[in-house]
Amino acid sequence: MNTLTISQLFSNFKLYQDQYLSILDDPERYYTPVADAYVQIWPAAPQQLFLGDLLQLWLGDKWVVNTEKAPLINSVFRAKADLKPQFNRFVFAIEGNLLTGQNKANAWLNDAAQSELTSVNSLFQFYCIWKSLNRPQVKLDTLQRVV
Repeated sequence: MNTLTISQLFSNFKLYQDQYLSILDDPERYYTPVADAYVQIWPAAPQQLFLGDLLQLWLGDKWVVNTEKAPLINSVFRAKADLKPQFNRFVFAIEGNLLTGQNKANAWLNDAAQSELTSVNSLFQFYCIWKSLNRPQVKLDTLQRVV
């Protein structure tokens, strides 16, 4: 099974959006590995994120952040058409320590077509959202091909 990179994923993002539901139903496509996409929270072992995981997190706006916030006065006076904030950072890797609170995340900047290191306030929240994802059942032979 081919491993995707984040840049490959975003160069074909519209295609993945269109095939979202079929990817969620197909374990072989769901469990396509994505390079450098992981959850690593001390003291737990690192966990690989897969294509289906990332699509659920991003398309559900769970791991999409906007670090550029407009001043309050701008939000009061902006037009109704602009009420939806522009979330442009797609988190694909989180790591940190639950005891020390030192957390960081790698995110893809859709506008700049590059990744950046960013900080996250609530690592535990990101972790819980990831753990709550619904994943398709995997047959043993499919799992062996992924690993």
